[in-house]
Amino acid sequence: MKRTKAIRSTTDLTTEQLNQLRKDRALIARELPDLAAKHQRLCDAAQESTHSGALRRAVHASQILLDELADRAGTDLDTLAGFLTGQRMLTSDVIDRLTKILQLKLEPANGKPKPRRPKTH
Repeated sequence: MKRTKAIRSTTDLTTEQLNQLRKDRALIARELPDLAAKHQRLCDAAQESTHSGALRRAVHASQILLDELADRAGTDLDTLAGFLTGQRMLTSDVIDRLTKILQLKLEPANGKPKPRRPKTH
């Protein structure tokens, strides 16, 4: 197999471009710790051994974009994103719609169905 050598091209940046590059790098440096912390919250929340954790994992595994998923579930993107980071809760109707959209089946957390109470007349 023949290897090709990478060709590098360099261009001198204007003073304006250099200043913009410095501003962009400073902005990235300021935002990076918050983004890393948010990523850790996403990972931690998805690993919970709860129904919410399972739902978060299903959302992450789906091929549906978050804004489309939020729209289809009848909620907004901020609420869904907050749920994925563990900072917000979803209402039961949104959870029901998400489980239907993602084709999930929820079972009791302990794996045992709760017995039905007999009807009294």
